[in-house]
Amino acid sequence: MTTNDTVELSIQEQMYIYSKNYSKMFPRAAGLFVVILVLSLGIFQNMNLNNLLFDPLSEYLILYTIVIAGISGSAILWFIINGKKQHSKLKDVLRKYTNDSYFLALGLTSHKNDKNIIGDFYEMCLSVFPELKQADKESLKETDEVLGLEELTLEIEDKDYLLTVVTVSNKKFIIKYFGQTNVDYDQLKEYVKIVNKEFGPDIFRVVCLARNFDSKILKKYETLQYDIPVDLIIVTDNGFSGLKISDYVN
Repeated sequence: MTTNDTVELSIQEQMYIYSKNYSKMFPRAAGLFVVILVLSLGIFQNMNLNNLLFDPLSEYLILYTIVIAGISGSAILWFIINGKKQHSKLKDVLRKYTNDSYFLALGLTSHKNDKNIIGDFYEMCLSVFPELKQADKESLKETDEVLGLEELTLEIEDKDYLLTVVTVSNKKFIIKYFGQTNVDYDQLKEYVKIVNKEFGPDIFRVVCLARNFDSKILKKYETLQYDIPVDLIIVTDNGFSGLKISDYVN
């Protein structure tokens, strides 16, 4: 990708980004209202009751404090009753969009050979995750270059873990190709645990590519996630196939 046109977001992708940002506003708004409510109650509690009788501005201060406390309390109550429900619906929409786009793109994407598996897969991801395309667009605007794939090696004890990383809004989109070997549960769990320990909350998504995964992995998949999205993708002779796509929404 070298031109601005190739990283323009479609209407659907813009709606996805908007919905995701809107979804994040709910907990932030609730936190803000809690702070305002606590401060208002603190002001009211620390008022000098003796001076209130003689201070002509005191009744306005009392009224102001009561109004702010009432608004904050009502907002918190609304969030508890309705906001949480709407937030859940938004997350379901985001999850469905990601899964539908992911499986569709996997079915349409091919790769040429093992030497460029990660590159071919990442190109596909640009059509799945609008955040990647948006980050490309911002990078192009600031540096005249789109985001690049960065190879990173984690040295843990006597093992080296080679990762391919793309930084998206200060979060890491991590891709690991395990090659031709059959990946068993213990191997995958160790890898995800190390990546989670290294990057933790800064993880956008962890994608594991392999020619084959042990059947036990699906049965124990939930123990692999560590509250981060982990996708298991099978590399076929000509393309890709989704074994398990995480339902986790950042």
